[in-house]
Formats: sequence, structure tokens, C-alpha cells
Amino acid sequence: MRRLDPIEHLPDGTLFRLTPGQVRSVRKLVKRCCNFADGDCLPLDGTCPQAISHSLICRWFRHAVLPEQPKLEQAILTPKKLHRCQVCGKDFLARSGRAKYCRECAAKVHRQQKAKSARRRRSGVDN
Repeated sequence: MRRLDPIEHLPDGTLFRLTPGQVRSVRKLVKRCCNFADGDCLPLDGTCPQAISHSLICRWFRHAVLPEQPKLEQAILTPKKLHRCQVCGKDFLARSGRAKYCRECAAKVHRQQKAKSARRRRSGVDN
């Protein structure tokens, strides 16, 4: 049996969250899973976690069932608010449309901007 990859996360460490429309599509698709029987997951001997979740948490579903629907897979795995940091080039999940830097770089850049502003103010020269 093939060893599955770990559960995939967004760049900020959170799980992929599904919109209500995606949840409905995923629940229909879960019924095609070979491990799904009457609402239960056969390997877990209990309720299927993917059938009751609003995020993408089942590795088997992600690698074996979701590729059957490439449009749905792309819609789930490529979030719309993913931006590229202008300093380090790393992808990050933007909290607003104006975000330019990842969390780590934002602290450094803002500190530099504040120091530059303070130097200008102390020099008494408006540039």
C-alpha cells in the first residue's frame, strides 16, 4: 500500500477551508470513496471525517477521490487571496487586498519605514 503524504496546509498553517458550495460537492464525491460505507469510514471504524468536515482533512480522499474532479480540486487548493511577498518571494495568505509582505517580512519592513520616518522628522528637513 502506498504511503500517503501528510495533510496539506495553507502557507499560514491552517487547513484548506471549503465554501458551502464546495462542501456540497465534496459530500457527493465522498460517497464514491472506496473506504465509505453507509456514512462510515472503513479504516477508521467510525464516521467519515471528510463527510462531516468543512475543511480538506482526509488524505485518502485528497489523493484518490478528489483528482476525479479537477475543477473542484483546483478551486479548493488554490485560494484566491494568495499573494507573493515582495521581500522574500514566499507565498502568503493575504488578509486584505493591499498586503505586500508576509508576516515575518512585514515586521522588518515596517520597523525600517518607522526608523526612516523618525530620522526625517528629527533632521527637520521635509523631503
